[in-house]
Amino acid sequence: MSNSNAELLRVQLRWMTEKDLDRVYALEQKCSENPWGPMEFADVLMHSNCVGMVVEYKQQIIGYLIYETYDNSLAITNIAVLPEFRRKGVASQMVARLACRLTCGARNRMTLEVRESNLSAQLFFRSLGFKAVHIRRASEENGNEDIYCMQYQHRSRVLPTALVLN
Repeated sequence: MSNSNAELLRVQLRWMTEKDLDRVYALEQKCSENPWGPMEFADVLMHSNCVGMVVEYKQQIIGYLIYETYDNSLAITNIAVLPEFRRKGVASQMVARLACRLTCGARNRMTLEVRESNLSAQLFFRSLGFKAVHIRRASEENGNEDIYCMQYQHRSRVLPTALVLN
């Protein structure tokens, strides 16, 4: 997993708590064309296999990542960074922190889904080593848009330390 950004923003990564939900919801409204609602955040984080991570910069939440844990994988379900903090390594640091939870054994991959129209997300995740492994064809359920199922397979090599600052 590599990062092409020359300069990484130094941020604090920590686990999301219930107290963060209002700020995370407000951030989601600024970042997404199809934002989750407040109940979606609360509901997903009530599941024992769902975990949230927030990124703070100068005591402001500037990004978050939500993922689900399974026996053999981690699935990123939502990720966002405020527009003014994009392309500064913030999302890369979250994904790298998550990749540290992978092993060569049982839990050895990360998965996620990206809409066909979200080319910037596709390119971002490709730059981190994710590959499209399946296409879910357009249906009413997914907004009549193809969905690319992407996967990152853990390798025994060490991640660049520049990606994991905390």
